[in-house]
Amino acid sequence: MKKPLNILRFLTVAIFLILLLQTGFHIISLKSLKGFTNKKESPRLTYENYINGTLQRDIEAYYKERFGFREWAIRLYNQYIWSCYHKTHNGWIDIGKDNWLYEGEFVRDHYESMMYSYTDDSTEMKRRFDQTADNLYKLQEILKEHGTYIFVNMIPGKDVIYPEYLPENTKYNRPEGLHAYDCYKRRFDELGVNYIDNVEWFKQLKGTVDYPLFPKTGTHWSNIAATYAFDSIMRYMESLGDMNLLNVSIGEKYQGSVREPDDDLEQLFNLALPIRPNKHYYADVTIIPDSTAVKPTLITVGDSYFWTISYNFKLKQMFDRYPYWYYNSTIYFDKDHQSTKDVNLLQEMFNADFIMLNYCTVQLYKLGNGFIENAMALLYDEETQQPVSQDVISMINSIYSDKNWLNDVKSKAEKNGISLERQIALDAKWMIKNRE
Repeated sequence: MKKPLNILRFLTVAIFLILLLQTGFHIISLKSLKGFTNKKESPRLTYENYINGTLQRDIEAYYKERFGFREWAIRLYNQYIWSCYHKTHNGWIDIGKDNWLYEGEFVRDHYESMMYSYTDDSTEMKRRFDQTADNLYKLQEILKEHGTYIFVNMIPGKDVIYPEYLPENTKYNRPEGLHAYDCYKRRFDELGVNYIDNVEWFKQLKGTVDYPLFPKTGTHWSNIAATYAFDSIMRYMESLGDMNLLNVSIGEKYQGSVREPDDDLEQLFNLALPIRPNKHYYADVTIIPDSTAVKPTLITVGDSYFWTISYNFKLKQMFDRYPYWYYNSTIYFDKDHQSTKDVNLLQEMFNADFIMLNYCTVQLYKLGNGFIENAMALLYDEETQQPVSQDVISMINSIYSDKNWLNDVKSKAEKNGISLERQIALDAKWMIKNRE
């Protein structure tokens, strides 16, 4: 009896020792968990937190996030509830038929319309869409005079192309809501706004191509679909700007192991075993040398669908600059700026050859994320219903170039509760008026 008992004691001590070593030193490298986590800072001993008892609570919370093999434990538990009960703790993702995964926003927009996140009044929603489209057309015409071409790249959501795998509707009952894509397409056509309609194109492609336009366990367009789409976007820009851009050669498609972001929703489940997906196809892209081609500056303002493009194209070789203004907030692919709050918006727009507003159907409700309004505040005079004068533009640039002056205007904008761009425009007009 002693031998089995000694073995049990040894194993118990060994397990605890390994757990302690993994907790303190991470002796085994584990795959990180996906998703957002608000990591807690290591608690510090103070008289106050010792007396009121919060120190122990904070220590427990801190080490709860850092115990050894936490990643394995969570993945095994998630696998258990998925395999046995077909459930997940991720309330942000809906499970469709045959284990197709959808973001909840897309399911809601399909059955009800995301309009209800903004207003219950369809007349008011239509007015907002029309106003945004009208402003965008005015901005388009102003920028064209300065050699900058702005256009909208409308991308379908997964629910639009593969509605047959959506989960059954059990919670939405207001189908009369307006959809952003329908309203914008109609108004863009009426006004002559520059746009690419990938929504209709993908609908036509479905059933005629032998690769998935959207992956089974991902939310964005598939890598191969985005590859073909961006080639068309390049040709569109070439026609819009009447310039010769670099062409690309897209190789034969091939089946391969899953690549980011084709399984991005599945990754958020943090399972121990993969969900059986559809086949994943990819195609290699080669840039065709052309000494006569222009390398333009492209500013992309929009949602996360542009990431898939950036994974498949060597943008550095195709563009002089290609900053990505993620939801008109954080800036990527720009060594000089990290946030749209730090840029001279007027200068950035005038220095760009193209500005692409890149949005999928669900994100179209927030088209531009304030970019259109900020740009219009600088370039369009609401009182005269005309573009601002060259004198005002020069004064705006003067404000942007003077750090002390710009900081004063920022403080004034915060005090008045308006955007920096609107305050800059107001101050510039005031300066011009009083100078005269």
